[in-house]
Parts: sequence; structure tokens; C-alpha cells
Amino acid sequence: MKKLRIVSMLLVLTLLMTACGAFAAVPKSADHLDMEEESVLKGTAETDGSRWDYEITTYTVTGEHCARDDSGRVLIRHSYQIPRMKVSVPEDDRRDQSKADAKAAADAFNGFFEEKLQDEVEWFEEMAAVAEEDYKTVGHQEDSLWQQEDFCYSDETGLEFWTGGILLCVTTVNSSFTGGAHPNVWRSTANFDLRTGREIAMKDLTGDVDRLQQTVEQELLRQVETLRALPDEESAEGKVHFFEDYAETLDNWMERSVAFCDEGMQVIFGVYDIAPYAAGEQVFTIPYEMLTPCLNRYGKTLLGLN
Repeated sequence: MKKLRIVSMLLVLTLLMTACGAFAAVPKSADHLDMEEESVLKGTAETDGSRWDYEITTYTVTGEHCARDDSGRVLIRHSYQIPRMKVSVPEDDRRDQSKADAKAAADAFNGFFEEKLQDEVEWFEEMAAVAEEDYKTVGHQEDSLWQQEDFCYSDETGLEFWTGGILLCVTTVNSSFTGGAHPNVWRSTANFDLRTGREIAMKDLTGDVDRLQQTVEQELLRQVETLRALPDEESAEGKVHFFEDYAETLDNWMERSVAFCDEGMQVIFGVYDIAPYAAGEQVFTIPYEMLTPCLNRYGKTLLGLN
């Protein structure tokens, strides 16, 4: 892993424009930035008539925004992890098609996350403005959280990866804190065809969306009903008490975060979706043997289930 300490915002922007492949945005109100780079995944993509190597690298950009008064108090810290796809055509393959397909895949993948980074930067700027106003208004009061030496706002994202077949699942773990009993934590997912770098939707994996929707919904209901029927003493972490309208939420599972793992497809319901915050997020795994009959040829190929 490489870590670079950066003091100059101009140097940061220059570095991000070169080493990171032209990131579109950095927080303008950050007083300094650090960056860590790490390679997390390598492989080869192949289509009809073209072949190239890819590498997924993460860049973790961290920084802070300080009060504009003499105190220099840190008001908010951020840490954003961004994935980048780098591609290269092997020495023995100089076909123009390979170069074009490799570039298109990298551009599609990186473009997707550049938009996500732009959203994070805009949110950080808003949080920084709110923190500045909050500190200015109540920071001097004895009962203010700002009187605590280590208190500040925070906004963070981290990444988790899973690949199977030619599908890459990227899960972003988000955490935002502006005071209170706990931070707001949630996960969002995006799934990609490594050959094209493009995000895929669940409907792309099946020729019968209704069958897939109903199959997964029924299994979700079965798993929730099993949990609801458990005696309290059989649940090590305490029995989950689901909201009364949980069935309606399960019916809309395609609108939730959907990821993949070695055991199957995961449907992720965030805190407050179907249960109170104390229960945490609820993750249900649909086994591949149950999912496979609902998939089309493309879906099976992506997941390596042929």
C-alpha cells in the first residue's frame, strides 16, 4: 500500500488528475487531503475478438474542514474510498478491437464512480457549511457537543468487493455523523460486467422478471417468518421484532441493495427498513440453486453458473 501526505490543494488536484485517472471532484472546503492507494483485484477480460488485463485499485482520500476562526477547530472529517479500473492489452495482442474494448470498459466503470464521488463531495460541502454554522451558533455554549475535544462531524465511505464468473459486486459502506446517539450507517451496492465495465440490473439477468421477483419474495418471507417464530432464548443476539408492514417492504426487494457472495444473492434491508435501528440491517441470502432456474443465459454466464 502507498500513502501520500498532501498539504497543497493544488498538488492534490494534480495528483488526482494523473495517478488516479482524472477524478472529477475533490472537496473544495477541505483544509488538507491524504491519499492511500491499494490494488485489490486483478484479472483478464475476454470477449469475441478481444482480450485485455484489468486491475481494480482503490484510492482512499481523507481530509478535514476546520473552523475559519482563530481556533482552527476541526469541524468535519471525511474519508472516501474510490475504485478505479486500469486496463492493459497484453504484449502479444495488438488488435485495435482489444484496445477499444479495454478503454470502453475502464471508461464505463470509472465514469460510474466519478459520479458517485461527485455526490459525496457535494454532500461533504453541505455538511461542512452546516457544521460551520452550528459551531458558530452554539459552539461556545457549555452544554454544546462542540465543547467535547474530540467531537466533530464525519462522512465516510468504504468498499467491499466480490467477484464470481465475470461479475464484480462492489458494496459501498456509508457512515455519516452529525451528533446524536449514533452515526447513520447504510450499504449500497452496484454490480458490473467486467467485460464492459457497465452496471447491470436484476432484470438483465433474467428472461422472466415476474418469476424472479416472486421466487425471491417468497424465500424472503419464509426466512423472516422463521426468524419471527424463534423463541427468544434461541437467538444469540436477541429476537428481531419486525415492523408490521414488513411483507410490503419485502415485496419491493428489487429496490433495495442486492449483492452477491459465494453462497448466493444477498438482499440487504437497511436500518429502519423492516426492523428498528437496534436490530441493525437485515441481510437475507438466496441460494444459487434457488436462483439459477430464474436466470437467463447471460445471468448464468455472469455468475459462472453454466
